Amino acid sequence: MDDYLIKKVPKATLLQLEEFAVYLKDNHNDRNSYTSVLKTINVLKELICASDWVTSGELIKIIKTYSKYIPLIQSNETVVSNVIRRVLKIIREENAGPDAASLTEGLAIFFKSDTKPSSLGRKDLQDNILNSIVELHTEQETSRSNIIMMALEHIHGNEVILTYGHSNTVREFLLQGRKKRAFRVVVCESGPALKGHRMAKELSEGGIETTLITDSAAFAIIHTVNKVIIGTHTIMADGALRAPNGAHQLALAAKHFSVPVIVCAALYKLSPTHLCSYDQDAFNKIIGPENMLNFSNAKLHSKVIVSNPEFDYVPSDLIELFITNTGGHAPSYLYRIISELYHPHDYDLDNMCVEDEAEDEMR
Repeated sequence: MDDYLIKKVPKATLLQLEEFAVYLKDNHNDRNSYTSVLKTINVLKELICASDWVTSGELIKIIKTYSKYIPLIQSNETVVSNVIRRVLKIIREENAGPDAASLTEGLAIFFKSDTKPSSLGRKDLQDNILNSIVELHTEQETSRSNIIMMALEHIHGNEVILTYGHSNTVREFLLQGRKKRAFRVVVCESGPALKGHRMAKELSEGGIETTLITDSAAFAIIHTVNKVIIGTHTIMADGALRAPNGAHQLALAAKHFSVPVIVCAALYKLSPTHLCSYDQDAFNKIIGPENMLNFSNAKLHSKVIVSNPEFDYVPSDLIELFITNTGGHAPSYLYRIISELYHPHDYDLDNMCVEDEAEDEMR
């Protein structure tokens, strides 16, 4: 753990931070994004209450220093970084005060709010921050239900809907639509992990007529479906997706036959980062080949190199609509949402912004 954190954070809290980092590392297959979001909020609340800080600038530095430690444990859990960015913006806004935006010099105050001393003492500032974090927690808790309630606006009677793999949000979205509409669902099995088998079983048990197909059959049948509805791991800043492996070929097939692709995802999956063409190693994650190969023939496998990427990059021009907890949005509108959710200084969590840097930006 960083020396700065050891100096500013009590030992008991440091143990909680390390336990959370271990959770991210050891529970990759059992956890979901929603659980990680709520755990992150609780960890940050504890960090804010227990750490030794006086100004918002010190608090931001403490949180950003801890955020550097998390990628060492689990670099692909982007929702954790997104929640950290949301909390950092809350700190900046509470430090600036409610009237900052209405002042003539409001923009300058906005950029300098992380280091300018607040008129509030630590206790009052901390209380305001925690109250706003409670609101953030409530927003995340209701995010899935808000998405599900829009199901009847997008699912119509006698439609055929194609989905891919397993997504809790997509499953609940389709089951909500089943309450008032009769439709069929085709599920791609999502090899090699075959998570689509679980999705097909759960939809069938919910009363939806469901057909399970291999991934290779998607192109052959996609011209018969009305729409594709999928989930995603991350929404990139330009509206592209970091989706389960195989989603790109499905989106390309849908584009070929002019079938709309709809993505159901809460806004905590919206990241202000972009994919660089040379940055595939940071974007993707290569997992073990055990679900692709039978290790009984060890001699053959010792001569073979197997690449098993976990994610696909799906460009934004293949996506028709995002259904989020704040409504439906086109990919081109996401930049506006990002500007509302995150502060520009926090797009890169490695950026330890100081007041001099903010003044240089204003010049």
